[in-house]
Amino acid sequence: MKALRGILASVLLIVALTAQAQIRTGGDIDSGTFIIGLDSYFCGNAGGLNFNLGSDPYTVTLGGSVIVVSTPGPDGEPVEQTVYDGGLVVPFLTGINLPEISGDFVVGVHDFTGDNIPELVIGVRNSSASGIETHILKHTEDGWRSIGEIAVFGISGVECRVFRHAITVKNPAKGALYTWTCHGDKFDFKASDGTTDPSLLIELPAEES
Repeated sequence: MKALRGILASVLLIVALTAQAQIRTGGDIDSGTFIIGLDSYFCGNAGGLNFNLGSDPYTVTLGGSVIVVSTPGPDGEPVEQTVYDGGLVVPFLTGINLPEISGDFVVGVHDFTGDNIPELVIGVRNSSASGIETHILKHTEDGWRSIGEIAVFGISGVECRVFRHAITVKNPAKGALYTWTCHGDKFDFKASDGTTDPSLLIELPAEES
């Protein structure tokens, strides 16, 4: 009986770990996404996505490196807010000085805060696929604002993986895992290699500066 319990416990552990692994699917590969685990998203340099915040419908569109979110107004005309225009334009909560990069986008939604109201996620990865910036925006009565800015450079093929309240980035060269976890309206940072300051991950290598 003890042996059977041990086997069952091992099986349950394997299943739990597999559920959290965030495997890249065939659809992910075909889409070219570099943010795995979003509820819905689109990739590239242009596109659009419809989503709801409660009963209110929203549309986010990308074109010419400009991202606009709109919702029907009380008079039927759309109310629009530009949230990205060659860089994030909504209010920041932190003072991180992010470098300007250009490349492909991932725009999607995910509920990080656990209130059944999704946050808007904007990611851009540079053309060499070694640097990524990911912004998490929350909607308030004053419009969209940033609750998280995540940036990592110098990792070949860098991508983010979203699971529940957290975003992780793996650095295979160092065997390190960087994790940003949402608590309330902010993201706390932890790293498996002892890094305590996430701004150190933003420093561009000489060939990218």
